[in-house]
Amino acid sequence: MLTKVISERVVRFHKSIEDIVKVLEETEELTLYVKPSAEEWSGMQIVSHVLEAVDFWLTDLEGLLIVPGTRWGRNHEHVRRLAAVDEGVVANLKKDEVIAKLKQLAQRFEKTLSKVSVEDLEKTAPSYNVNFDGKPLSFIIDQLIIQHVEGHYGQLVRHLQKVV
Repeated sequence: MLTKVISERVVRFHKSIEDIVKVLEETEELTLYVKPSAEEWSGMQIVSHVLEAVDFWLTDLEGLLIVPGTRWGRNHEHVRRLAAVDEGVVANLKKDEVIAKLKQLAQRFEKTLSKVSVEDLEKTAPSYNVNFDGKPLSFIIDQLIIQHVEGHYGQLVRHLQKVV
């Protein structure tokens, strides 16, 4: 059973995923591949990044629950992060498939958080990213997953306003 503290995080994450799914469902598929500028990601690149990033952070979180205190994290040049937004990779993604993956990701988030105790939230570990070194597990959940996804939802909405 989830504690209130954990349950609130699950509800917040589910809402952000539902918000992204709704935007995707209401958007023509071809529009999702349009970039507002050469420097900005397409909508599908944003979604691909969300899928990869949350998977990455959940995997690290799961590992830290098994082996507390181990080094975790990455920087912005991590190969999986870069590959997820590669235009060649993103061109092969389909709207229905990413919607299904987002829904699965929400289930995985809940399953992973069901293993987290309130005490786990305060545990710290060293990080490969010096900016995150010594941060508690709550930082991974709150900043790197929940707020990250909420931010990319806003980015997706702003992006679509530019290209529609």
